[in-house]
Amino acid sequence: MKFLHIAAAIGMTALLGACATPWEVAEVNEIEAASAPTAGSAFTKALFSEYRAYAIQEAKVEYEWDDAAIFARKGLRAATGEVVAPAELTEWAVPEARVAELAAARARLIGYFGNGARDRVPAAAAKAQVMFDCWVEEEHEGDTNSDCRAAFLKVEPELQVKAAAVAPKIVKTFIVYFDFNKSTLTKEAQKTLKEVATAAGQIKPASIYVAGHTDTVGKSGYNDKLSNARAAAVSKQLAKAGIKSIDAKSFGFTKLAVPTKANTKEAKNRRVEIYFEK
Repeated sequence: MKFLHIAAAIGMTALLGACATPWEVAEVNEIEAASAPTAGSAFTKALFSEYRAYAIQEAKVEYEWDDAAIFARKGLRAATGEVVAPAELTEWAVPEARVAELAAARARLIGYFGNGARDRVPAAAAKAQVMFDCWVEEEHEGDTNSDCRAAFLKVEPELQVKAAAVAPKIVKTFIVYFDFNKSTLTKEAQKTLKEVATAAGQIKPASIYVAGHTDTVGKSGYNDKLSNARAAAVSKQLAKAGIKSIDAKSFGFTKLAVPTKANTKEAKNRRVEIYFEK
């Protein structure tokens, strides 16, 4: 008698399931009752969750229990840690006119996975896979304005590897030297700055940096002021030559061209460096 009650219950559920078999109904019920998996990667766990949600949607809202079972099976496999593949177009009868777009989308999806999207953005990768599977199913049903297509295209950019910003590159360097304890420009320095102005017109750098330095004679506070005065003298002369956009900094004796001990005169450390970046 108990068996008859169970059989009757399964039979009624199957009728509600639009001709689904008792086994298909059981698979949907199994994934609905399943708890979150503990095995597998972040991707397979997210894949289980996405397939579970869509299987329930298909069964309990769309009443397409046979299709729901397909997604339930994939979700249950993902729950074991298996990396389940996206739907193959050969698994569904898709209109010929829609095959090209779907095949291109699947190829892009596989490409994202090959570039590490499953590890990099597991939730988005899982969402994209299930929405692709859903898109294929809806095309199979003749829905050419698929909500799942829109959802797939919306999440797709998250799977793409973002291009790294290209760092500016130093394309030209000039050095102006100063007399000991001075910030006035020598004749040689003025000649160099004329070369800087000419090169700036030719190269048209994106940025021009000026960095003032000193040797190690004297206290750090004094040398900070001296290096700042040297950078200012160079910037002022370049401004006269028409170069207005300059980023000037001063470093005292913290960045020596020639390493020396304290209180050591070194001509190559008494300098302003000028960088062109592009």
